[in-house]
Amino acid sequence: MKKKYRLKKSAILTIGIFIIIIIALLILAFTKTQSYSLEYNLNEFAISENFDSSKKLFYYEITYNDIDYNFIYNHKHFKEKKLIKDIKKYEKDEYICILIDSDYISTYPLCSKDNTLIDFHLIPENLKEDIDYKIESSNELDINYGNYKIYNSDNKILIWSYKGFNYLKGDKIDFIELFSKDIYDIPHATKINNYIVIPNYEQEYNFNQVYIINLDNSEVKKWTLDYEISYDSYVLGINDKSIFIIDNKSKREYELVPHKQKMRIVATSNKQGVVYNEGVLEKVSMKKLVSSMYSFIQKNNYHYELENNTLYLSYLNKKPKIKVSDNKITSIIYINQDNVYYLVEDTLYKYNLKYGETKLITYSEWQFNNKNLIFIND
Repeated sequence: MKKKYRLKKSAILTIGIFIIIIIALLILAFTKTQSYSLEYNLNEFAISENFDSSKKLFYYEITYNDIDYNFIYNHKHFKEKKLIKDIKKYEKDEYICILIDSDYISTYPLCSKDNTLIDFHLIPENLKEDIDYKIESSNELDINYGNYKIYNSDNKILIWSYKGFNYLKGDKIDFIELFSKDIYDIPHATKINNYIVIPNYEQEYNFNQVYIINLDNSEVKKWTLDYEISYDSYVLGINDKSIFIIDNKSKREYELVPHKQKMRIVATSNKQGVVYNEGVLEKVSMKKLVSSMYSFIQKNNYHYELENNTLYLSYLNKKPKIKVSDNKITSIIYINQDNVYYLVEDTLYKYNLKYGETKLITYSEWQFNNKNLIFIND
């Protein structure tokens, strides 16, 4: 007679849980949101609808009269597809604007002039009045403080003033003093998260002290480094909570973590240094890092670039470029998401999709010297 084996209740329970987990994983795998691309038409408009599940991002191109209007929309996946149900068109002289109608997504009016994409805020006032869309306005000022003329109170801006920073917060200005003598250039000063880190420029040739300014409360701390860094060096970039510096003289790459006041040597002359391109670590020989100035590429869905002193915006580095200003731009100061700060001669401006172009501050010295002297606490 064969002996019968019975499973213990605990074993049955374990097997049951295991089977349930397998079934749940299979269901999750089959129901997981997938990226997709599809094309459809609404009357005279050809629409390309694209969803990236990893970024939770929609990208659209709408073609009308051989012009590709485009925009992005951040949102998780919808069950439905073909999310645009109607498009309205507005024309006046050489200007064309389209406005989408959807129960799921939204965007600003998409406009062009003479086949060139332009920001909605650049169209004539009489065309704006025709479009059923409310235009937001920022908080305007008109005040003088020393040599500054301030036009807007929505931003927190630090401006180098030889011995420290003037910190503009709304209609208030605080001075954060660092040095006893005038320092004209601060090429190594770096903003990282809610801190500004700046070497003690009263040290000559090399520095092993840095000041850390907490932008939340304007508190200043002095940090003595474990190693001396030559002024013959440059800031490679920031990643997460770390600043990376290339010392050309010692042929070293350093990593500084200001909030912990810690540093380390990342690489020496006979090793490979690191750079971060859109958050991804890449290895580069120290010889290359020392012989030419590299910089990290930050991850951003909004790409701004200057072309013949004209500022353009593109989404996800796609081909369609949108002109966002009629001004002749001197230089880009700072980019954060769709916010871009830039100089037009001696005047600082800001552009974003919501408000368009906003004049912020005029300071006559910026016409002659402005490199790394303005920091935005955005």
